[in-house]
Amino acid sequence: MERAALIGMGQIGGSLGMALLRRGLAREVVGIDRDPRALKAALARKACTFAAGDLAPVALANLVVLATPVRSIVALARGVRFLLPAGAVATDVGSAKAAVMRAYRGLRGFAGGHPMAGTERGGIAAADPDLFEGATWVLVPGDDRAVRDLSRLVRRLGARPAVMTAAAHDRAASLASHLPYCLAVALSRLAGPNPPLAAGSFRSATRVAAQPLEMSLDILLANRFQIARDLGRMGRQMSRLATLLVKGDEAALRRFIESARP
Repeated sequence: MERAALIGMGQIGGSLGMALLRRGLAREVVGIDRDPRALKAALARKACTFAAGDLAPVALANLVVLATPVRSIVALARGVRFLLPAGAVATDVGSAKAAVMRAYRGLRGFAGGHPMAGTERGGIAAADPDLFEGATWVLVPGDDRAVRDLSRLVRRLGARPAVMTAAAHDRAASLASHLPYCLAVALSRLAGPNPPLAAGSFRSATRVAAQPLEMSLDILLANRFQIARDLGRMGRQMSRLATLLVKGDEAALRRFIESARP
């Protein structure tokens, strides 16, 4: 493509810009961010070829990707609708899809997206051009042409496109990503700072609790009803486990654990 406009130069936006340029998938990548430091770092890391502090470059782009926190993606809908040129494709990388798809409903050239990639680190410093290699990239149908074009692009980025509805995505993402974050936060709170004997298992279980707070709050609030339901279901699982331990019922405890083994 001739020009891509990436709104949000954090880990995902920066990684995407680096991948587009290194793989020759875009001649120009415009990085858009309100933070001048993020733009300066994105230029230095070759995550974009030009930088902008507003949405004006959207009007000249063939591809527009919203890579801000979810609530910001929703808030930007009006500006993107006004500026998106005919024939352009637009998508997002938000971790919750229902609210995004409502905000962009009917926009020609738009399909929702969510690459299942990233780490607990945030910002352009954590960008990696190979971040999407082998990852599942969810596409939520909006405009049919956009889904087809984005599927081709996702494959060229080394990822695997998976088309599903917003509701199906949000249910699956709650269990696969959002609930584990909540459990990591709860365990970290229970253990307190610098718990004694904390080693590999504890660090693995609590690693995602360190991800950027603003991003986490956006995800939790955007998918809050599904996450709350899953937290209730998890509570019942933990209550069952506690009951088995109190009873000392080894046979039932064995069955409970065996049923969870991958």
